[in-house]
Amino acid sequence: MSDRHIRILCVDDEPHDRALIRHALSVEGDYLLMEADDRESFERALEEEDLHVVLTDFNILSFEGLEVIRAVKTRKPDMPVIVVTGTGSEEIAVKALKEGADDYVIKTPHHIAQLPHTVRRALMMMEQRRRLAEMDANIRALVENTADGILVLDRDGRIVFANPAAEALLGRPVEDLVGTPFGYPVKNDVPAEIDLPRRHGGAGTGLLNTAETVWNGNPATIVSIRDITELKAAQEALRASERLLAVKNHIAEIFLTQVDDRVYEAVLQVVMEETESPLGIFGYVDEEGRWVCPTLSGDVWDRCRMEEKHFVFPPEKWKGIWGEAMREKATRVAEGPFQVPQGHVAIHRALSVPVIYRDGLIGNLVLANKPTPYTEADVALVEDVARWMAPILQGRLDLMQKERERQALEAQFLQAQKMEAVGRLAGGVAHDFNNLLTIILGYGEHALGRIHPEDPLRRMVEQMVAAAKRSASLTRQLLAFSRKQTLQPVVLDLNELVKNLDKMLRRLIGEDIDLRLALAENLPTVEVDPGQMEQVILNLAVNARDAMPTGGRLLIETASVHLDEAYAARHPDVTPGDYVQLSITDTGCGMDEETLSKIFEPFFTTKEAGKGTGLGLATVYGIVKQSGGHIWVYSEPGKGTTFKIYLPRAEKDCKDEEECQALLERARGGERVLVVEDEPALRALAKAVLERYGYRVEVVGSGEEALRLVEEGGFRPDLVVTDVVLPGMSGARLADQLKERMPGVRLLFMSGYTDDSVVRHGILEGHVPFLQKPFSVRDLLEKVRDVLGA
Repeated sequence: MSDRHIRILCVDDEPHDRALIRHALSVEGDYLLMEADDRESFERALEEEDLHVVLTDFNILSFEGLEVIRAVKTRKPDMPVIVVTGTGSEEIAVKALKEGADDYVIKTPHHIAQLPHTVRRALMMMEQRRRLAEMDANIRALVENTADGILVLDRDGRIVFANPAAEALLGRPVEDLVGTPFGYPVKNDVPAEIDLPRRHGGAGTGLLNTAETVWNGNPATIVSIRDITELKAAQEALRASERLLAVKNHIAEIFLTQVDDRVYEAVLQVVMEETESPLGIFGYVDEEGRWVCPTLSGDVWDRCRMEEKHFVFPPEKWKGIWGEAMREKATRVAEGPFQVPQGHVAIHRALSVPVIYRDGLIGNLVLANKPTPYTEADVALVEDVARWMAPILQGRLDLMQKERERQALEAQFLQAQKMEAVGRLAGGVAHDFNNLLTIILGYGEHALGRIHPEDPLRRMVEQMVAAAKRSASLTRQLLAFSRKQTLQPVVLDLNELVKNLDKMLRRLIGEDIDLRLALAENLPTVEVDPGQMEQVILNLAVNARDAMPTGGRLLIETASVHLDEAYAARHPDVTPGDYVQLSITDTGCGMDEETLSKIFEPFFTTKEAGKGTGLGLATVYGIVKQSGGHIWVYSEPGKGTTFKIYLPRAEKDCKDEEECQALLERARGGERVLVVEDEPALRALAKAVLERYGYRVEVVGSGEEALRLVEEGGFRPDLVVTDVVLPGMSGARLADQLKERMPGVRLLFMSGYTDDSVVRHGILEGHVPFLQKPFSVRDLLEKVRDVLGA
């Protein structure tokens, strides 16, 4: 404030003194001086004028200077009042100062000359007081409205001041706080965290700071308490987030770098370390709904450690806290002790968190025996890990499933290749043997017709013929396995076929085995070779009998089923569609996986030496495959075995019985027959047999010879009996040539085996008469008579 703006009121009844004052003020500045010499003029000026300072004499006519001081301080408390008096009494000065005067000047020339300085000093003091008051008001407003609790403690630690925030933080009214001990340890300039007893009904955390101060002139301590509950929660959340991120990164690296079940052990180890758990189990739920645990940590069992094996728990064995967590698909935390199996380490506390993906249970994390109870942070961490890990684990399980399917398909493919190779070998061997057996069997039967019943040689020849027939049966099994035996299918009811075998089966398996039939009603028909299908059932029944040496139960079932795309995807040799299912189940000893992988291989047997050829199941396999079907087997050691055969439904109805019966009453004839066979002994046999029964027979060794005989030799046969496989021109090609030359000629094919080329040439699809080698004399005669008489 500059001097020219200072408005001063001088209250004095002496004109001379007012003149001295006016002069003194005019020397050093442009003061605006107003004068009052009595009460009336003083009160009017005080009321109407904008004054900065009041100068007053102590003794004034009609009233005292003390009254002036009181009036000014009452109306304008901040305005400076300076007493200017000729009386230099100390008592007067004390009275003036007590009433609120800001200064005291004696009316002497020297002191009057200092009056401008005194005025400026008073104004400065007024400004300082104003600023101090403003600062005090601001501080008070800050203290009263801040969210931090502010308290002042005396030297004894008692509260002498508390703001409203302290009341909220400490949970007690201010009036109850003042005068009571603070209750928390106080160390000056050392921040500390304290527990707040009440924060909106819940516990909180406060940050306490202290500093030394003076309160009402006495040493004191000022205390501030800041509510850091939310800050602590945010910091904890940040730490938890960083902790979770580190765990996720570690687990992600594990899933990326581990390719086998060690991933579960590594993930479990990470979670165990984060939760300070010495024990844990981490497993997945497989496609059968079982909890599979590739690893468990710690010495869970006294003498059992996880080494290259899994613990598998089906749903019915989901027990305790972890079982409840999996069934309910919800986290479970509990304090023990828990009931555990004998030999199991004691469990004091446990945490079980299921792994859920799209509302489906795919795994479970179990942790146990943390030294201290599991915290909310522990639970939140494991739950977050489980949620985050769920799609990764599901992806891994999908890959595992696809890999298993790939391996299964690869194994099926390799098995099919192996079976096909062995089948080709078996078919080739059987073909050569069939030619030899036909000769042995034919000449043997031909000889029997010429030997007297009492001749000692007859018994020998009969034994030879019987051995040849047994050998023929063996080669038929080889052909069935190789799927190169020519079947003669008919449309039939599988239920009727099974019923017709009932008595035979019961005699075959014995009285100590309970045979039960469960045949579906209205079963669709199938088109199969009845004799071969009977052999399938008998072979499986014999195997079942041998698997139950002390007795048991044999169940034969039929059903109508549909094999869908999903089933066909897992079994590449299956075409989706409708099938008739034939199931044969026993309660025998069962088989392990290694045995199951070999059961359809020819000559593989688990029976003692001399008690099995190893062709029974290979024959079953071949017949089913050649019939367009599919066979599946399930077995476990000690749990029996089930074979399921799927046969395509027939597209036509069963034939009438009259159409199925075509037996000849007479075998003799007189027609012309041409036999085409590359095996000389077999040609001679056929000629001898047919001629004996009245036929006129010509024999040749190849197709070319047959054509020359017809074209150049003039032989016009009624029937041509030809082998399918011939050197040079095949039997099928010969048949085409002969039909062009003799449209009405009749044909009968014979072979030890038929390959795919035969089928491609249409011999079998056209239902051309066929005679399977090795054949007996009776077979040959009946077939020849049947074709000629058709």
